[in-house]
Amino acid sequence: MSTSIKRGYIYFPDTWEHIESQYVGPFATRIVHRRPDGTVDIRTSRRHRKRFGPEPEPEAAEKKRPKYLLWRPRSLNWWIAVLFMIGASNFALGSVLFLAGFKRNIILTLIFFIGSIFFTSAGYSQYHQSINAETTVDGDVQNAKRKWLAWQPVRIDFWVTFSQFLGTIMFNFNTFDAFLNLGWIGQDLLIWVPDMVGSIFFQISGTLAVFEICHRWWCWRSRNIDWWITIINFVGCVAFLISAFLAYIRPDPIFDNLALWSTAFTLIGAVCFFVGAYLMWPEMAREESA
Repeated sequence: MSTSIKRGYIYFPDTWEHIESQYVGPFATRIVHRRPDGTVDIRTSRRHRKRFGPEPEPEAAEKKRPKYLLWRPRSLNWWIAVLFMIGASNFALGSVLFLAGFKRNIILTLIFFIGSIFFTSAGYSQYHQSINAETTVDGDVQNAKRKWLAWQPVRIDFWVTFSQFLGTIMFNFNTFDAFLNLGWIGQDLLIWVPDMVGSIFFQISGTLAVFEICHRWWCWRSRNIDWWITIINFVGCVAFLISAFLAYIRPDPIFDNLALWSTAFTLIGAVCFFVGAYLMWPEMAREESA
C-alpha cells in the first residue's frame, strides 16, 4: 500500500524518489522527484499556487507560443491579472492627471481610491488562491473544503500573497482618508502612515516573490516570463516605497516639488504593476498551449 511523504507542505507518494529540495531560509521553493516511470517531477512554489503543475521539460516549454490577448473569465489567474491591470491603470491615470496640473482634487482622490479597491480585490484573490493550493500532487482541489481565511506561515507563497493583500488594505485607508479635509498632522497620520505601511508590505511581498522564483536571494533568468513578471513587480514595489517616503507632509517642506516626485514614482510603480499583470496572460497561454 502506497503512503505519502510530506515535503514542504505537499504530500508526495513514497514511491517517488526524492532528488533534491531547495529552500530559502525555512521555506521550500523547489522540490524535485523521479517518478516510478523515470520521468522527473519538479514542483515550484509559484507554479504550484497558480495551479500550473510541475515544470515542463525545457524542450516542451520552448515550443509553447504565448498569446498576448486572452479571454479566460473562468480562470482565477486571469481575473487576478485583470484586477491588477485595472487598479494599476487607475493609479497611472491619477498620477498623470496630477503631474499634468489637473486641479480637481476630489476627482483625483476618487480615481486613486477606485484603483485601490481593484488592487485589494486582486490581492485577496492571490491570497485566496495561495491558501487553497493543493497539498497533494494528485489532489482534487475542487472537492477540498474551500478556505476564505487561513494562517499558513510555513509557506513562502503565503507570505508573498498575504503581505501584498495587507498592503492593498493600507492603500484603501490611505486613498479614502485623502477625501478628508485634514491639517498636515492629520495627513501624516491618516494618509502618509497607511501609505508607508502599505508600501512596506508591498516591498516585503515583492522581495519574497523574488526569493520564491529564484529559490535563492537573487537570480537572472531573462528567458523566463515568470521571472520578468516577478522582477517588474519588484521594481514597482520599490517605486511605491520611494513614493511613500517622498509623500511625507511637513508644514515647511524641506525640498520643493516633493509631491511631484512622489507622484512620478507612483506612476512608475503603477506602470510596472500593469505590465507585470499583463504578462500573466501570455504566461497563462504558455501553460495551455502545447
